[in-house]
Amino acid sequence: MCALLAVYLTTLLLEGVLRYVLAAAGVPNLLYLRDSIPVGSVLFLFLRSLLRDRRIDLVIAIPSALLACHAVYSAMVGVAIFAIAFGLKIYLFVIYGMAMWPLLRRRLAPMLAMGTAMFAITAAGVFANFLWGTMPWEGLEYETAFGMSSTTRTWWMAHGIARLPGFTRTSFNAAVILGITGLLTMLRYGHPLARLAIFATATTAIVLTTSKGMVLAFPLAALWLVVQDRRPAMDGHVLVGALCAATVVLPLVVVFWDIGSAMKASDFPVLIVSVWERFTSMWPLAFQLLPDGPQSWLGAGLGSIGTPLAFGNTPHQANSADNVAIYMMVSFGVAGLVYCAFPALSVRKVAACEPVALHRMYVAVLVIAYVYGVSTNMIEESFFSFFFGLCFGAAASAWLGEKERTP
Repeated sequence: MCALLAVYLTTLLLEGVLRYVLAAAGVPNLLYLRDSIPVGSVLFLFLRSLLRDRRIDLVIAIPSALLACHAVYSAMVGVAIFAIAFGLKIYLFVIYGMAMWPLLRRRLAPMLAMGTAMFAITAAGVFANFLWGTMPWEGLEYETAFGMSSTTRTWWMAHGIARLPGFTRTSFNAAVILGITGLLTMLRYGHPLARLAIFATATTAIVLTTSKGMVLAFPLAALWLVVQDRRPAMDGHVLVGALCAATVVLPLVVVFWDIGSAMKASDFPVLIVSVWERFTSMWPLAFQLLPDGPQSWLGAGLGSIGTPLAFGNTPHQANSADNVAIYMMVSFGVAGLVYCAFPALSVRKVAACEPVALHRMYVAVLVIAYVYGVSTNMIEESFFSFFFGLCFGAAASAWLGEKERTP
């Protein structure tokens, strides 16, 4: 299971290169076979517990049952079947992380070593992209059954500043991987000089991706690791709770008090003008996707926001949410806000159940999730969703008492 996980995560690290090679070979859709790894792993782990140990693995069963209920509701309210399937695929990686948590928690050293290798590869890719210029695989487009696709997405900011993806598919993917694996690498190496070098490397590479949210999130998460080393009594519940509250409350305040209407794009520096776009259009339009009346408490259903919406019945309403809480609320209603807050509400429980190193990793990943998640829909990023799933798995295991799973 762990070896297959390493293979799957590696395909995300090298997705730009792999898409380029497969497109050149005329088999670009072959890459999607990798999705059989999380599907097969979740099924295998659940069925093995059921058939061999004669028990239901609740850490897998409960979220799977909830997701199935949301899928049925989505079909009942008229969400297109393909959009629902796309939504199920997106959240599959969260369940994959939950399923793998009991295995990985007993293999912390190999997990940190794998994270270090992934950090080195991703950082090297971004730096090579900066020095080389445009990589051969950047921007190559090819035809698929769902229309045109590309090996990487060539994004540019104002004044011609390139958003560098390195070996990944987009600069956003590179930033997410750098942030999470940078923290894993800092956990592995405790010497101050080593941590300083890791921090400098990660921050520089993240800046080159121009992902502003991660430029804020990674230093805060790294600071947590350093401070907690010196003050072990800190469990991080106040920090994570405050960040989670900001992620949930900020868009609600902006939309319901119509704060964006009083702002102009010229009020914002050019590098953060996207904040104005979220306040005035993205967030308000996302709330309009919710159904009218009491039904809005149940959400618009799986596949009703983000990328799946482009394949549904209303592609003209395409909206990426640009906030992880909004994305989950539109998909699941009030339950989505509960899901979003669940890991934050479980920090103390995890601290009481898990070793210090695992607890540090748990809090650090949640800092990334909630700080970057204020301005970005991260659920559709598979690498992040897997690690967010690990946090859900740690929280659920702590509450349910199911921490162990036989390898």
